Amino acid sequence: MRYLKRILYLIHLLTLNLFGQELGELVIYNTSNSNLSYNQINCLEFDESNNLWVGTEYGLNIFNEFNNTWVNYNNNTNWSSLLNDPIRCIEENNNFLELFLGTDNGIIKVESYNNSTLFCEEYEPPCPPTNGVISALMFDNNNQLWAGTTDGLCIENMGAEGSWLIHNTNTKFYSNNITQIKHNPNNNMIAIGTMNGGLVTYSDDLFNIYYSSNSDILDNSILDVAFDNNNNIIMCTPQAGMGVLTQNGSWIWFNTINSELPTNSLTNVVVDSNNNLWITTLEDGLIQYKNNTFYTYNTENSDLPDNHINTILCDADDNLWLGTNSLGLIKILNSQLNTHENSEQS
Repeated sequence: MRYLKRILYLIHLLTLNLFGQELGELVIYNTSNSNLSYNQINCLEFDESNNLWVGTEYGLNIFNEFNNTWVNYNNNTNWSSLLNDPIRCIEENNNFLELFLGTDNGIIKVESYNNSTLFCEEYEPPCPPTNGVISALMFDNNNQLWAGTTDGLCIENMGAEGSWLIHNTNTKFYSNNITQIKHNPNNNMIAIGTMNGGLVTYSDDLFNIYYSSNSDILDNSILDVAFDNNNNIIMCTPQAGMGVLTQNGSWIWFNTINSELPTNSLTNVVVDSNNNLWITTLEDGLIQYKNNTFYTYNTENSDLPDNHINTILCDADDNLWLGTNSLGLIKILNSQLNTHENSEQS
């Protein structure tokens, strides 16, 4: 009888654990079940009308979820030759209702979008790196455009009036390859990720570089950055897991040795309204960091269809949007996942 009780208890624990892996309701959009033009998605952004702009390896898609309509722009649409290239990043300037696209051949400025009509032009700032691969775009509080490229960082109207400031290895950066740029609205700090050049921050008109030779950073390649609600900088690295540079300047690292992280190869991170972290991996699915615990969701323990996620976005209702490498767009509803509390009680 006592063995039977043990078995029943183990089954109970297993049930709780499986329940804790539920991602909630998933909606999947791909080329088979929707008008999405291409299943490899590189970036996502909402505009002021709540249209979802989907940058793919093969042009641009604009999705109106309310009407369930898609508008596609690639080399199959004759007039949109500007959008033949892969779309690497999308950034909206909310103050001017402008939207900018980063491609493999420079920046595209979207002048206006109305229903199915898109007006855009090449944006040609006098900063040579912006003619190449654009990996990150960001507007600061002064409506200055920051462009991260594979050949350096360009900043609009910084320095002499009407000019662009450039930062690269010639100006004491350790790398020309800028991977991400994020702005903290709470304190106006800007965090810049680089490939093999460490973390760069900008605050009070000063650039600070955190590198392995002058800080406790464990990986000089930072693939993505985010600010949490406590003004900490969260970093995703390809080899050292997740780094945290706290507001007081101390470093904390989470990896496969000292935490429940399933991999040290992390690619993207977003912070939801409850200060939970959502982290994508190179090929191990999706991770949630909540209440000091990591939860992993992949194709084996959840309904997630693809473990390789290229981009992640959290909307105003805390729904998650994932752009996968080969299986399209995923929306995860009710992403707070209250089921975790049940799992933790075991």
